[in-house]
Amino acid sequence: MRWVALAAALVMLTGCVSDVTTGGESSSSPSQTPSSSPTTPDSTPQNSAEDTPEPEPEAASPALCTDTTFEGAQETIRNQQRAFAANDFAAALTFSSKSFRSNVTLDSFAGIITGSYAFLLDDPAVDFLECQSDGESALMRVEVAGSPIMVMVYRLVLEDDAWFIDAASIAGSREAVAA
Repeated sequence: MRWVALAAALVMLTGCVSDVTTGGESSSSPSQTPSSSPTTPDSTPQNSAEDTPEPEPEAASPALCTDTTFEGAQETIRNQQRAFAANDFAAALTFSSKSFRSNVTLDSFAGIITGSYAFLLDDPAVDFLECQSDGESALMRVEVAGSPIMVMVYRLVLEDDAWFIDAASIAGSREAVAA
């Protein structure tokens, strides 16, 4: 089960480097049709600027979140966490994206949380480790205190100038290291 969650998180992180992050442009250059090369009197083809393929652009890397994005995503996750701590699933669901809310009922949401994410109901401390964004979506990696410490990845989307949780998955866990 842990491997499935880790694989899902990796797929989410891999999805961060896509045509979405490159502004919809393909990461490879368009194929070029070879043109006829000029020849010298001995009929040896010569390279011209037209025949030299352009170097392929490097794939765009996800950018670190701006302070505004980081703070907005962090606030959304913290507010949802407060709602979980109060056992208020209806309030917690309001921090989810429109897409998520249109596909999940309140009862099924409560079932998902109590079944797979019950550790969130105890109001644990949350450390925000990393945030990457393309401006319209963000991936936030967090550690949720407990024994073991749970590592989660949240996918948030920007809707109406606010960040909403579109998905969350457990990326793994680790035992706390005594200081």
